[in-house]
Amino acid sequence: MLFDVWWSIVRLLGRYQGRNGEIEVVECSRDGTRIYFEEGVRQSQATPDGESVFTYVKLMDELLRRATNILVLGCGGGNLATRLAGLGKSLTIVDNNPVSFVIAHKFFGLPDDLPSIVSDFRKFIFDDDALYDGIAIDVGGPGFRFNEMFDAETCDAIRARLAPGGRIVMNVLVANDIDPIPDRIAARLAGESLGIWIVDEQGIQDRNAIIACVPEKQLGARPALEDLMENSLERWSIRRGRLRCHDLTVGPRNW
Repeated sequence: MLFDVWWSIVRLLGRYQGRNGEIEVVECSRDGTRIYFEEGVRQSQATPDGESVFTYVKLMDELLRRATNILVLGCGGGNLATRLAGLGKSLTIVDNNPVSFVIAHKFFGLPDDLPSIVSDFRKFIFDDDALYDGIAIDVGGPGFRFNEMFDAETCDAIRARLAPGGRIVMNVLVANDIDPIPDRIAARLAGESLGIWIVDEQGIQDRNAIIACVPEKQLGARPALEDLMENSLERWSIRRGRLRCHDLTVGPRNW
């Protein structure tokens, strides 16, 4: 019965086989937004022109406002890239799943003229020699292991792609309030040169959190960012990272 009700309020727009499993794109009859499901997990939800309903995407956009030449690791529905392109940013998008680009162009308004590279993000990072003043990271999917994929070597390579004054903004999944993974990855990405901030929703299980590794000394003194958090009807807040790069070399080996 619940299955029948669900399919009565959405319309299937497309079904694809991606590298990580089956992808379905559906349209909600209630508000016209489109949802990108990968193996049954909602990865993106946005209007047909790519305006995301997810607060975390809007927060990432705001944290990248001061960047002009941005490397986007991860496409999915392309909502973050579409939003940044609309602001006139110069973008390079990398995703290992070529069908994601097809879906983003066809259903979510991703502009056709953006450089779109099919590659594993780690291979691209190690092979690339360009510099960017912003790096946006929104990768993942079924079975993705953040702590393994963003090891120290990978995070060093990502930071090496930053131009002076550049910033890294990353979406990461958090299991609970004591999950150490966001702070570990943030410390690896920041190294000794960048400030570390976590924009998070305390008390929510299996949630999105945003890592911001930036040159600014203060992150909270930005009215647009504060407005986004206050008007989202969610419990977003900003805190400093709990670890620094040198902390990862002491204590338990699994740091």
